[in-house]
Amino acid sequence: MFEGRVAVITGASRGIGRAIALALAGRGADVVLAARDRERLAKVAQEVEALGRKALVVPGDLRQEEAVEALRQETLRTFGTVDIVVNNAGVGKYGPLLDFTPADYDWIMDTNMRASFLVTRAFLPTLLAKGSGDLIFVASVAGLKGLPHEAVYCASKFAQVGFAQALDHEVREKGIRVSVIAPGGVKTEFAFGTGRTPGDPRLEAFLRPEEVAEAVIFALSQPPHSRVFLVGVRPMVEPLWSCQELCVRVCVRGAYRS
Repeated sequence: MFEGRVAVITGASRGIGRAIALALAGRGADVVLAARDRERLAKVAQEVEALGRKALVVPGDLRQEEAVEALRQETLRTFGTVDIVVNNAGVGKYGPLLDFTPADYDWIMDTNMRASFLVTRAFLPTLLAKGSGDLIFVASVAGLKGLPHEAVYCASKFAQVGFAQALDHEVREKGIRVSVIAPGGVKTEFAFGTGRTPGDPRLEAFLRPEEVAEAVIFALSQPPHSRVFLVGVRPMVEPLWSCQELCVRVCVRGAYRS
């Protein structure tokens, strides 16, 4: 399905990012794995290679321009191009606003939004030169509706969704598709120590990372003349919170005329 394509995946060392990497590799793509944990990235790379695909490991803190530039250079040096960019890196903390420090704010906003901006900006010239490609943003239902004890996290995800919406206007007619995946609760290590606890029985009812990865595959599998802008994926234990979410969970539009 994706033979010959190269995908850059941020936050690829665990959870949703790892699942996306394996889903793409299992369908023929070569992958570039970016995150801070070199050891975990190496293990994911081994899993990718066991599927018969190439994996490039580029560890680094993607909040930093130098790390993103190194990611761009290593990707183009190794593969010569890029076709898919998945902005998946993300962090979160739960609690009342007064429990947050300015450092917490910077950590969340820089990881979730600044890194998305830097990575997108780094690879967009290559996609524009090709006249094709996919930009995927793994956001959250917290980017569609404000939620209690998630003020800063919601702010970062609303920013990510708005960034993607604006970008779609800029690049759609140049052949580049922008898609947002907005999952609800997912059973990963996300926010362990900052609001979630390992072993919490509620996690068992959450989505699995592989289910979110399948939503990414769905967006990427659209024919060239169409795009999926927003896919909402929720576990059965979570209700829809708003009419807006119900209406825009899946939006399939023509790629050249909206």
